[in-house]
Amino acid sequence: MATPQSPTMPTKASNISKLDQLYEKCAAQPPDTVFHQRDLADMQVTDDSNGLLLIIQQMVASWLMLTLQWDGAPCWRIRPREVAAALRSMAKDEREIYLAIEATGTQAIWTKSLKSRTGQTSQAVLNKTLKHLEAKGLVKCISNIKFPTRKYYILTGLEASEDIVGGPWHGDGELDLDLIDAISEIVVRYVEKESWVEQKSAVNRLALAKKRAAVLKAQDIAASNEPESIPDIESTPPLFRPYLGQHSFPLIPQPAGYKHYPTCASILDHIVGSGLLNNLTLQEPDLQQLLDNMVFDGKLERMGAMGYRTVRGASADARGGDDIGIGNGFTEAPCGRCPVFSICEEGGPVNATSCVYFTDWLSRNI
Repeated sequence: MATPQSPTMPTKASNISKLDQLYEKCAAQPPDTVFHQRDLADMQVTDDSNGLLLIIQQMVASWLMLTLQWDGAPCWRIRPREVAAALRSMAKDEREIYLAIEATGTQAIWTKSLKSRTGQTSQAVLNKTLKHLEAKGLVKCISNIKFPTRKYYILTGLEASEDIVGGPWHGDGELDLDLIDAISEIVVRYVEKESWVEQKSAVNRLALAKKRAAVLKAQDIAASNEPESIPDIESTPPLFRPYLGQHSFPLIPQPAGYKHYPTCASILDHIVGSGLLNNLTLQEPDLQQLLDNMVFDGKLERMGAMGYRTVRGASADARGGDDIGIGNGFTEAPCGRCPVFSICEEGGPVNATSCVYFTDWLSRNI
């Protein structure tokens, strides 16, 4: 006797319409994925091509799917269900304005262009509709760095392209100077640490003073055959002092051939690791813009094709309360601008021992 079989239970998929099945399979793909007909056919919701086209038409009619063009062939992208529901409940004018904003993507659209594209003749109606769409969380108003007085609109879930909002260095259409200064300070500290070495042993100033005194005494004896009093070397502070590192020691260069100067990539890793960015996304091209500006401003210098190091300057001491400015040893020394430097040598017609300019400069800077 044959055993009676229980009726076949409907599967979960059979309880879902083909339209919903196709939508869910599309929604499982990365956001903003564009689907061609072959892609939708491969999802095997239906074996009938005509049936697939009918499902697509139903999804387009219910605003669940947006029709696009790719090389002259139709393709589609799905909308979130809540957006599709909002579109179905909108009035005609409101829907046209939303669709016009949606069509511009990340480029956004100016209110004047929006008015022209939708054929809306009343500015008051346009403004009221935009406020309704903003209140529903469907669109947002952004500033354009090229046209700061104009109002641009974009879908809420999109981020405008950098040529519109200016990238991470801009906020609300204006240059974020506080962020730039903060990032620049981090860059300088990190690059300085990685591109220079602090001289751990202090210079023996007493030995230098004795040597200088001996040179001056020899010059005085040779000039007048009478010894003269040697000036107090330590009583005259140096005109410039070397730039000091974070441990208050002078910075000296890395050895010749050093190949591990910080690069844009390593600097970016350090900035990200600092935690200063919070929710800000900073890419290498963005940081490269900042580094280029810092080179132009004299804060960094390029080392090789990709490396950077900080510019080691000289800090000025104030004498008598007057600020004498900023300089560096070579440009202040007479040798750096001497017109007869090429014939200056020991025992020659011009030499450092008998150069009155060099002697005067040493007396002011040692």
